[in-house]
Amino acid sequence: MKTAQERIYKIYTPLSLSVSVDFKGTQVKQSFKQDETGDAAYTPNRRLTPTVILPVVRTYDKEGIFRTGIVNDLISDIHWYEGDVEIASGNDYIIDTSNSTNKGMLTIYKNSPVNGTIKLKFRAKLLDDRRNELIDIAINDISLPATPSSGDQYNITVDVPSACYYNPLDGEASLTVNAAGWRGGKGTTALTYELRKVVVSGAVSDRAITDTDYEVISASGSVFVFDIRMINEESYIVIGKVSGVEMARTGFTIKRKYPAWNAKQTGSAEIIPGQTEVSKKCIVEAPNGIVTNPLLYFSMIAFSVSLKNGEMNWGEREELRINPYVAGFTDGSYIGMYFDVNEIPALDVGMDEDGNILVDEDGNRLLI
Repeated sequence: MKTAQERIYKIYTPLSLSVSVDFKGTQVKQSFKQDETGDAAYTPNRRLTPTVILPVVRTYDKEGIFRTGIVNDLISDIHWYEGDVEIASGNDYIIDTSNSTNKGMLTIYKNSPVNGTIKLKFRAKLLDDRRNELIDIAINDISLPATPSSGDQYNITVDVPSACYYNPLDGEASLTVNAAGWRGGKGTTALTYELRKVVVSGAVSDRAITDTDYEVISASGSVFVFDIRMINEESYIVIGKVSGVEMARTGFTIKRKYPAWNAKQTGSAEIIPGQTEVSKKCIVEAPNGIVTNPLLYFSMIAFSVSLKNGEMNWGEREELRINPYVAGFTDGSYIGMYFDVNEIPALDVGMDEDGNILVDEDGNRLLI
């Protein structure tokens, strides 16, 4: 008697796969001398001492059917990319395609850009013949940077704090910022300077100064002059260049900051019935002493506790004068006084209807 035969299928579990990077003892980072050009400026010079990158592919099969260990000789469809551009073997790179444990290895003869980075990524496939499927292999963001030699680096300093505050109540009009260049801890005159404005629009970036950045009075050499009356808060970058190539940068912010004030009244706060007017002087205590007349910077408000009526004086005189009968004070009552900062807005250039900037008789811009 014949028996029916059945096909038996075995389902294998996926391979355990790991990928690492072996630089084969070569240098990934480069340094360069900023006053030299060409490949000789680099240490190491990859034209003479290349960097080697080997993606190491390992597998483990708990069922013991697929080979366990390094399986580089089994990978296929090998691709290397610099950024998004595929690499081909040539003067700058050589890709090992031999069926050995070095398969997929990249030898790099190209030097990284000055103050920049070569970014590489690797792609390949591995056939799992137990499950008849291709496994994708990927390594992203292998970086090969080039930075100035430690004793050769440029840097810039400015003679203002990174957060530069000014008090608009002091009547200051301008701020001068001086930049200085350094190299290896010593002053240098090799740098040329550019002032740029920081822009925050999603990501932080910077742009060149334009004719509509009216707060920049001048930017000449290493000296930058600002009309701080036109600034609420702005940030700037100073870039130092050699032969048009950026070597260093630093930044600073200019912002206004009102100081802390304590205000109080002087003398008695009692209104005597029959008085037609009462006068109270404002005394303002500042960290550097007492200011008896804050002028246009404070409002002074008097009120009775019961009626909450009063009169506001925006510093037209140093005393607050009220008529108690107009204000509703018909009996003797306590007058409370308090003071609010009247902040001065940043100024802007005056323009006519056609957008032309208004100037005075001497040609100076009119600020409003």
